Amino acid sequence: MARTRWEYKVLNIQSRNYQLPISYEDELNRLGAEGWELVGIVSVNFKSGATDHISLVFKRPRENPQV
Repeated sequence: MARTRWEYKVLNIQSRNYQLPISYEDELNRLGAEGWELVGIVSVNFKSGATDHISLVFKRPRENPQV
């Protein structure tokens, strides 16, 4: 039985008032249509301790699993 091979994509977003800007909905829908699945969200703190950046991690099966 062959194992699924994955590819990953990270989208870094600057948060505004500790929220994702609504303007990213189109980008997220586009990624979903391309087969990307959101599998993780990480808040990134830069010195201030406040969440001012968010990293979204996506995965999808590789089109060519031999690579």
